[in-house]
Amino acid sequence: MNRNFIKNSVIIALFSALATLTSCEPDDICLAEEAPFITVQMRYSDSTTELEDTIFYEAYINDTLKIGDGNILNKSTFNLPIQTTDKKAIKYILRQGTTYSESIITDGDTIKVVRTAPEDILYVTYDIDNKYNSKACGFGLYFKDTKFDIKTNNWIKDSESVNTTIDNATSTNLIIYSQPRIY
Repeated sequence: MNRNFIKNSVIIALFSALATLTSCEPDDICLAEEAPFITVQMRYSDSTTELEDTIFYEAYINDTLKIGDGNILNKSTFNLPIQTTDKKAIKYILRQGTTYSESIITDGDTIKVVRTAPEDILYVTYDIDNKYNSKACGFGLYFKDTKFDIKTNNWIKDSESVNTTIDNATSTNLIIYSQPRIY
């Protein structure tokens, strides 16, 4: 009797494991990477050729509350964080490269030269709505009617809004046109 009990227990355990593994559907798992980001693609000015560069960014709410920063190393496409705010607006400071200093020695004199990275400001405004993601994730926020406004033109020469709905991290939302870095 003890042998039959063990045999039946093993069969039940195997059947339960098999039922669990086969009952899971692809949308039963909610992945963190489904969070929306603003996807930006860089191109050379007046061209369809992608420009790979190093971009440093800072993201602010109400011009003072920092919600993120980071850098993108030698890529032509990058993601900027986005989140809901009361004013439905985010300010991004985008720098082409980094600011650094170097010392140059000429005729026995040392001259300190500071190379400042060109900086442009991108304002993003949006509306918010809900959409059904999946059975596991349920409903989630997405950003619609997004508007992009570049206030300065230091290194970004032009921009083109491609997709005003931000609901993932893969669809390009904004194309920026710029010159390659000169230092």
